Amino acid sequence: MGFLIGLLTGAVVALLYAPKTGDMTREELRIRSEELKRRADELQKIANDLSQQAQVKGRELVDEAKRQWDKSGVGQRSTETGARTGQGGPPAKS
Repeated sequence: MGFLIGLLTGAVVALLYAPKTGDMTREELRIRSEELKRRADELQKIANDLSQQAQVKGRELVDEAKRQWDKSGVGQRSTETGARTGQGGPPAKS
């Protein structure tokens, strides 16, 4: 976002100091602002697409990790071991 603001500021300063008539300067400002808006819209669409793709990939990775965890039986073994040794549950009352 900072890049776009800097780009816009630089364009405005360059146009204001350029030796052109007011009408030509205003027209060039209008054209450049439309181009900048179009580029910003394109970047926003790209960012939204990337965000959605990252969310889908993240869900897939979480699901795969859960499947691997369940398949390995690590969680079940630690519960069974804890039950046999008296560990893993709430503390015993004395």
